[in-house]
Amino acid sequence: MSRGGSRWGAGRPGTRVKAEYLQRVDVREWARRGHLNGAGSFSWSWHRGGEPSGSIGVWVDSQHALTLRYGFTENGEQRTVAQRVHITRTPCPYGGSRQWFACPCCARRVALLYLRGGRFACRHCQRVAHASQSEDSLARLWRKQSMIEARLGDYWRRPKGMRRRTHARLLAVVLECDRLRDEALEALIGRLFSGQT
Repeated sequence: MSRGGSRWGAGRPGTRVKAEYLQRVDVREWARRGHLNGAGSFSWSWHRGGEPSGSIGVWVDSQHALTLRYGFTENGEQRTVAQRVHITRTPCPYGGSRQWFACPCCARRVALLYLRGGRFACRHCQRVAHASQSEDSLARLWRKQSMIEARLGDYWRRPKGMRRRTHARLLAVVLECDRLRDEALEALIGRLFSGQT
């Protein structure tokens, strides 16, 4: 197990704001819902834990730009902002095109814009990281195991339609995660208590 950041086994320091905790807009979802097909307007809202946590108004000027209108509180006073975002397109191999946001700060082609500090921008301009980027080795093993367990049935049973060979391979990966996690815990406990008698 390697060291990273200031914590044992971490890939990167966990000082950056996590993308999972910020409001974001996704050009792919808006395109799927047909919001970007022509001029018009729509509203978009976010929910956290079943409760509304924010909303914005979106005015589509043309197929090349839109305006995001939203309010936020800064230093105790309410501010309203209208931010223009350009849309770019790339051709798809079998016809048609895919839409992307052009980041308002760096003009990078991105699918997601994050709201931080009263503006929408890409993950790089906002200095935002994903939570998985600062997980330690134990958390990575837990996440890997939970993703595999989601594919399996209750009590790791083989779901209907899954091949026996695939089921056996997934079970072996789950057991390997368990073994590696036990080894990592033993090593950590050995280091913590190495100076004690």
